[in-house]
Amino acid sequence: MIFKLMQFFTWILKILATFIVGILMLILFLYWGTTIYNFGESKPFSGDKIHNPYENLPATAYKANFHGHSRAWGGITHGTDSDEAFIEAYINKGYDLACLSNYHKISHYKGPKPNINVPVYEHGYNIKKAHYLTINAKKVSFWDFPLWQSSSHQQSMIQTLRQNAEMVAIAHPKFGGGRSFVHMKQITGYHFTEVLNHYRTSEEHWDTALSTGKLSWILADDDVHDLKDPEIFQRWNIIFSDSKEAVLKAMKEGKNYGVESFYTNAENTFLSCKKLNENTFKWTFEKPADSILFVGQNGVIRQKTVASDTATYTFTPDDTYIRVIAKNQGQNIYLNPLVRYHGSSVTMAAGMISEENTLQTLLWKAGIIALMIGLVYLWWKVIQLRFKSTKA
Repeated sequence: MIFKLMQFFTWILKILATFIVGILMLILFLYWGTTIYNFGESKPFSGDKIHNPYENLPATAYKANFHGHSRAWGGITHGTDSDEAFIEAYINKGYDLACLSNYHKISHYKGPKPNINVPVYEHGYNIKKAHYLTINAKKVSFWDFPLWQSSSHQQSMIQTLRQNAEMVAIAHPKFGGGRSFVHMKQITGYHFTEVLNHYRTSEEHWDTALSTGKLSWILADDDVHDLKDPEIFQRWNIIFSDSKEAVLKAMKEGKNYGVESFYTNAENTFLSCKKLNENTFKWTFEKPADSILFVGQNGVIRQKTVASDTATYTFTPDDTYIRVIAKNQGQNIYLNPLVRYHGSSVTMAAGMISEENTLQTLLWKAGIIALMIGLVYLWWKVIQLRFKSTKA
């Protein structure tokens, strides 16, 4: 009886070992795909020129949400409503772009009205929610690093996503703890930072990147998973574009801004930012804002204007960038930054290329292979276990 019981436990041990080793092998295989990068010294914006993304704005503006979830993957992921119900709810609310961003799945439902359809999906199944929005995506990537992530892991992921998506956004960087300030100082290759999100406001992360010369434009999204969520229709993007076909191009140029509303309706509207002289700019809004904040290097408020529909700011020699927040009682408007630069054009974070460290990458891959071989060896030792009877 004891012999049979021990045989049974040995059998259970082998099954458990096979399962655990299988999971660990899969994780190691995913991490084997890491490229190790040399991240250069982070430098603030500098130069005698100032880039204004709002120069010569088109007259037409489009309202957009790029982040939201419907029921997908048979209900395994968090989402309640159908694709049709979700998109039509946003269209009926006056949105021109009503994008679904289900996890690792592109929705092909375009809606019954002539809205703008842009394929988007949310990438990431790691435990700390270091996620991305892939915009105008052609194909889904299922690669990720599910546990710990260094800046090299995140850079590897961005490079992978760029292969099949026109634009990549850092999703909710403050949410979940997967995006540290060190990451924001180092990683490049992305186009947008989702500063305004249902779950978190990530101004500090955006300012950290901007303060180290990593220029990305703002995104503001609901990120709701249920149309009954009381915070739906409270965050959106306004994109200035000559036509529906040119919306993505306008976004790349930073001709957009983010809105955070507490009553789902626009209380104020940004109109223009015009250059008055070499270092002075004037921001204009449709209605007076309760306060207009000018935020600069390291997120420091450099100036405040109250109860006005216009405000001017003169760049000092210490100003590397300036971004504006216009606050009203029921709404905040977040604008893209004006930044200093050298040369013929400003360099975006999306245009920065991190240098691969070939030797360290090879050593990393060799170390992963060694761990995989060690795991297989230990698994084989367990499989070879035999319980011998002590019966005479």
